[in-house]
Amino acid sequence: MRRAKGMFHQTILIIIAAMTFLPGSILCQERHGLGSHDAIDKMRDRDLQPEKILDVIKLRGGMKTGEAGASYGYFTFKMSERVGNKGIVYANDIDQNALTQIEERCKAEKIANIKTVLGAVEDPLFPEWDLDMVVVFDCLFEFSEPAGWMRNTRKYLKPGGQLVIVDPDPAKIGSTEHFLSRKQVIDFAAQSGYEPIRVDDSFLKSHMIIILLPIKQ
Repeated sequence: MRRAKGMFHQTILIIIAAMTFLPGSILCQERHGLGSHDAIDKMRDRDLQPEKILDVIKLRGGMKTGEAGASYGYFTFKMSERVGNKGIVYANDIDQNALTQIEERCKAEKIANIKTVLGAVEDPLFPEWDLDMVVVFDCLFEFSEPAGWMRNTRKYLKPGGQLVIVDPDPAKIGSTEHFLSRKQVIDFAAQSGYEPIRVDDSFLKSHMIIILLPIKQ
């Protein structure tokens, strides 16, 4: 999944550079330890319009879902509210400390429809094989093996299940140095056995939404 934590200092430099052309948008949940969660969450609520994203990807009550690269759970908890008590969100990360934060919040707020999953770099290791949807929110560009990860994730989706990518779009922000282009994401998906479903993400100033459907084999 994401690159090793040994890249921490390089990550700091990337954040500083990214914020110069993406004011108010924090780019990967792995980095949220650098500031207040509340402050960052407010900026993300404003700039990324998560509720509208949930509408566009058609996340509904009762769905069985997973989020990969969940970190402390910014998008996980929004998914949790949307799927409701009859649904579930498997919050996946390769960082147990991040998952512990989710677990502690679930306990404090008595949230029962989120389950944490410690994954591997190329495999989220979700415990079920019939998920309606897997979401990667604001983090695919940090995955060290995106094509391999996508390929391994297919087995956790039920027939008709979807993989949703929400990531910074270089075409919108004018930088290709650190981020995957829309074409790169779609090419990785094609290598891994998916086809894209086009959606309108024009309401996002800095991000793209790509919905992927496994190709029948």
